[in-house]
Amino acid sequence: MEQNFEVKNTGKYGNGVFATQNIKKGSLVHVFAGERMDINELIVKLNSHQENLDDPFQIGKRTYLDLDELSRSFNHSCSPNTGIKRNYDMLAIKDIKIGEEITYDYSLTVAPLPWEMACACSSAQCRKVIRDVSSIPSEQMHYYQKIGAIQTYMKKIIKELKDGKYSIPTYTQKALQSLIKR
Repeated sequence: MEQNFEVKNTGKYGNGVFATQNIKKGSLVHVFAGERMDINELIVKLNSHQENLDDPFQIGKRTYLDLDELSRSFNHSCSPNTGIKRNYDMLAIKDIKIGEEITYDYSLTVAPLPWEMACACSSAQCRKVIRDVSSIPSEQMHYYQKIGAIQTYMKKIIKELKDGKYSIPTYTQKALQSLIKR
């Protein structure tokens, strides 16, 4: 896969990733990479300040990636131009022009849990606060489902949420309780 982007300062919120050539809708933009870890390893890294709460990239109910520096540089947008297929593949969900920042919706990668961060995307659809997948407005969720921009593991969680059958797993509750208060 040819790299068609560069990391540079956004001028607003640190580094971001920007297209260095036009990227067609449907193109593979990036494959997320990093060290795989389970929820217990993640908690150890969080408690020892080796990882920030906003950094882990969830790829399964109990599995995360400690993203490499490049993968960590992609920013959130409430109106993103990429989505995640399978569990790691970032695909363009719209045409991306040279110089445009490449973004994805962080909420689509976070199973329901008490987590949030302020949003600085400034899009017309900005939700102001980024939360887990259950916070995505239903119309936007329908769009993501229609175009297939949802990780494999997350599809089951979304179905359970829709059917009213989802609850935060016990292992996640215990892991969250073991976090040092920040």
